[in-house]
Amino acid sequence: MERPPEIRAMNARDLEAAHTLMERLSVEELRGRTGARLHDARELPWISGSTAGRDFLELAEPRLLLRGDPAEICAVAFAEGGDASRPLADLATGALERCIAEAGPGCGCSIVAMNSVLLVPLDEVSYATGAPARLRVPSLGLDKMLIAEVADGKHEVLRDVTHRVGEIEHGEGDHVTIRLDGVEGAFTGEARRVGFRRGRLAQRVYARNEAGEQLILLIGFGPNELSEMAGAWLAWPADA
Repeated sequence: MERPPEIRAMNARDLEAAHTLMERLSVEELRGRTGARLHDARELPWISGSTAGRDFLELAEPRLLLRGDPAEICAVAFAEGGDASRPLADLATGALERCIAEAGPGCGCSIVAMNSVLLVPLDEVSYATGAPARLRVPSLGLDKMLIAEVADGKHEVLRDVTHRVGEIEHGEGDHVTIRLDGVEGAFTGEARRVGFRRGRLAQRVYARNEAGEQLILLIGFGPNELSEMAGAWLAWPADA
């Protein structure tokens, strides 16, 4: 829809209003709105390409897709399914409550899609399959800009302009394993989620190999952010 109904909550006080709005929504009415169009899910890049979006598409209805709000600083997104006998408004309230708790202070959440209806403008479901990445490994003399490309839900490939450089494997929670081509052994550590940029999760990764050598990787940040923050972000944090 050109002007979809927005269902969002910044805190627990907003949940009642969100519940009331969800109760009033009708899929049939929304589909019949002037300017409403039907899209194949493959035409909605974030829904068809992201892990949360693919989880949503695999669920039977009723189903919801949620994302932190504002997305740039609220790094949470997930799909939620429910029992068909339960009111969709109740499912939405519970999902929003969970989302707000996971998103943390200063963040709210919005419902991106319910069942087969998109509840955000079309341009909010863009998705960059390739994202800029800044890699620094002092022990190897590496400090370079790369591209991180999505391979599947758990893997990303690191490339420079001519060839593959390595691979990132995302494990449980924020655990990551990074293997650099031509370098023996792996670097393991954590990915600190920052928010979404063009649908991609922007992350700061801090990892070590068995010898204790450090690897720092910034994924998904734009040139302006990198120029302003790279100095601080490329320093090894005291709590890593």
